[in-house]
Amino acid sequence: KIMKKKPSRKIKKKKTKIVKNKVSEAELLEIIDIISKKLAYKFKFGYHEYDDMKQQITIFALEGFKNYDGIRPLENFLWTHVRNRLFNYKRDNYQRPDKPCLTCPLYDPHCKISNSQCSKFTDKNECSLYEKWSKRNNIKKNLMYLTSVEDSGTFEKNNKISFSENMANKEILDILDRDLNGEEREIYLKVKGGVRVNRGDMLKLTTKMRKILGNDNG
Repeated sequence: KIMKKKPSRKIKKKKTKIVKNKVSEAELLEIIDIISKKLAYKFKFGYHEYDDMKQQITIFALEGFKNYDGIRPLENFLWTHVRNRLFNYKRDNYQRPDKPCLTCPLYDPHCKISNSQCSKFTDKNECSLYEKWSKRNNIKKNLMYLTSVEDSGTFEKNNKISFSENMANKEILDILDRDLNGEEREIYLKVKGGVRVNRGDMLKLTTKMRKILGNDNG
């Protein structure tokens, strides 16, 4: 007799069910509010004030929620997403234009000839192109970081000489002459002429200037 082999039984693997967290609209808004309060102050810069950043965070969070997998805690998921978006947002809205060295024939990127990455100047500020770039971007940087009356007073105190020098920069003058108007223009002309202005007027001027220079791509 030929014994027939019994068909082997296939062992079915149990599938692990992934339970997704369901989030109500009220819970979502509460979590966004928690995140925005924690991150808005940390990431505010220049003319992007606390309330502006809270609004931007809400937009980023709602956009990120579309990709929520329901597995991780929502607050952790949105925190990571929003924080990464804020780093990119700040970089894109504040990053300075590339320095002139990158397109200069004297540029020595690997320091084969000089430690300064320049085959001609040991001190790059001796190069007129680099000095103009540096001076132009320093004033933009200082103006973009002014966020309070105290900052404005400190800026005015510490930049009595350098401020006048920077105001003489033709590119900055052209931009401000083109875009400043009204009360801010009157204050600007006083400062340009060496007249001392009070802290309140200086704040108005620097607020307007950082908006203009921040929006300018040059």
